[in-house]
Formats: sequence, C-alpha cells, structure tokens
Amino acid sequence: MKLVDIASLWGGTKQALGRAMDLSQDALHIHVGVLIFLVAAGAMVRLRRSVLWAWLFLLMVECGNEFIDLNQRFGSPESNWPASRHDIWNTMLLPSAIAAYLWWRERHRRGDAR
Repeated sequence: MKLVDIASLWGGTKQALGRAMDLSQDALHIHVGVLIFLVAAGAMVRLRRSVLWAWLFLLMVECGNEFIDLNQRFGSPESNWPASRHDIWNTMLLPSAIAAYLWWRERHRRGDAR
C-alpha cells in the first residue's frame, strides 16, 4: 500500500469520526489533542517530567498525523502546509498551556521560583 493510499484512508477515517461526533475538524484536533496528552501524562505518571514526555509524545503523534495529511492526493484540502500548521496549532495549544501551568505550579510548590 502506498503512502498516498494510507493518507487517503486516514483522512477519510478522521472525517467520518468528526461527522459521527458532530465535530468540525478543528474541534476534533483540539479534543483529541487534549485527550492524547492527558492519557499519555497519566500513563507516564511514574516518570520524572511526565508532563514534558506527554507533551513530546503528543507533538510526535501530531507531526506524524500531519505528515500523513501532507501526503494525501493532490487537491485534498489537507495536503498543504498552511492547513497542517493550523492543525498543529489547534492540537498543541491547550496541552502546551496545561503543561506550562503544571511546570510553573511544580516550581512554585518546590520553592524554586525566584
């Protein structure tokens, strides 16, 4: 199976999921991004810096998703860099804010802040 075929299948699956949940593609990126981040952070809770690792995991998953999207057939609304940049922004904004808050809170709790 070619990458373009995998990309088309993946794109159709995401669109079907959005329709089934009655969510726009933007909302789907936001909700799924937060969900993946929280599940990863929970799974990594025993690791030091689990929030950072969860954030990096989400970034890696999102970059993989956008790599696949960029390889969809010519003419697909997903196969362009501005759309991918928009999706990365939507996916990473709230997890980034949550991670920054948790990092800040941990520093203040330990008394490291100056």
